[in-house]
Amino acid sequence: MMKFIPTQDAIVFAAYYCVVHLTPANIKNTVRMMKSYATRTKGRIRTGRVESLIMLGILSFGLPVSAMAQREAVNAPIAEPAAGALTAEVQQLRREGSAALFNIDYKTAQIRFEEIKRLQPSHPAGDLYLATIIWLEHLYKSRRLQAGLYKSDSSFYAGADKAKEDSEGDAVDPATDRAFRDRMAQAKTKALALVNRNKKDPDALYFLGAVYGVMAGYEATVARKFFGALRNGSRSTDAHEKVLKLDPNYYDAYMSVGMYDYIVGNLPFGYRALVAIAGVRGNKQRGINRLETIVEKETATADDVRVILLAIYQNEKLFDKTLATLQNLIGKYPRNYLLKLELASTLVTLARNDEAFRTFNELLNDQTAAPVRDLVHFKFAESLALNSDFRQAAEQFVAAAKSPTAEAGLATFARLRAAQALDLAGSRDEAIAQYKAVLDLPNVFDSQDQAKDGLKKPYQPSDKKID
Repeated sequence: MMKFIPTQDAIVFAAYYCVVHLTPANIKNTVRMMKSYATRTKGRIRTGRVESLIMLGILSFGLPVSAMAQREAVNAPIAEPAAGALTAEVQQLRREGSAALFNIDYKTAQIRFEEIKRLQPSHPAGDLYLATIIWLEHLYKSRRLQAGLYKSDSSFYAGADKAKEDSEGDAVDPATDRAFRDRMAQAKTKALALVNRNKKDPDALYFLGAVYGVMAGYEATVARKFFGALRNGSRSTDAHEKVLKLDPNYYDAYMSVGMYDYIVGNLPFGYRALVAIAGVRGNKQRGINRLETIVEKETATADDVRVILLAIYQNEKLFDKTLATLQNLIGKYPRNYLLKLELASTLVTLARNDEAFRTFNELLNDQTAAPVRDLVHFKFAESLALNSDFRQAAEQFVAAAKSPTAEAGLATFARLRAAQALDLAGSRDEAIAQYKAVLDLPNVFDSQDQAKDGLKKPYQPSDKKID
């Protein structure tokens, strides 16, 4: 089970997990949401995409900065640069900014992307990349760059099945929300201007799709506005399909199409047959092949696709490929301690516990990982719980809550998970103390409901998994 994903690529990863791990209940709720939305929009969105778009559409693959770049030299050359194309100098700045994001260096990334905006002020790239930094840094600080957070049984979706489009969502820090939306408004205006200037410019369409994709990701992961996210995700996918109709060699656009293929092809037969009636078809292996082609071509999105493939390889139990891909990324981005955290979690999945626990301990002693020490404790605790070492798991969960860097939401859930682990360890009195501590903390998703349930009776794994 994948536990944590590096930088912006967590959003890509989350898209995969949220679709592939859909339960029948979740699918039913999503169908209800989409039917409701389709009725209000008079069918303007294709409801046949329901299952694959719940997070694929919501996040539209997150469209990390490198994924929002135009094709580079590996793709078919074009005779004259189109208006949507980035100059060679800007492409280099984009590569440097993307590398900075992989290394969790938001300041350097911002400097590079500000320069992009200065060099091509009429292009959406600068504003789009800067908006992406605002979004991803917020997710990083709020500890929402976790694949596990977006799984179908996660508390993240608490209340989503009863949500209405006009009232759903969480309050977002006004300054963050305003800064993000201002940048995105400028990016969208510029992208639409490029498309209106030449509707057959694949680069212009690609960036327009990127705008919708980033907006979808923000709405889903920050604001938890799933109706709006679905709407923007659908627009993003449509734009990238148009790109490939114009230029089948636009390899980077295969990232979204490949994921779409894999997700639809991976649905249970009954649901696959249902969406096929609406003309929606996918092929799991074809999706994988398309994604692997991007890696083989080493296009601008290759590393982003490697992160997507980590999720797919795990799901397909291709563990050798999982480790090889992780090692490739760690070699390229040695300052990304989140990749090492991901490696540790993967080793636990493979029952290589000694290596995994050694990696966790190394991260706890690594000063470069100090900003997320709460998260390291939390993930270490999850791994211990997975191995039924509930007493030590509880200790690590408590350490996460007490960490000087503890993010408020994570601290709340750390206390909750500590209580549940203590129940499983047979320490009921200690568990009750932790449940009570949760009730004294801000309610995050359904944390207080779970704590109240825990006070009524000892936690059982069937209630809600703690791993």
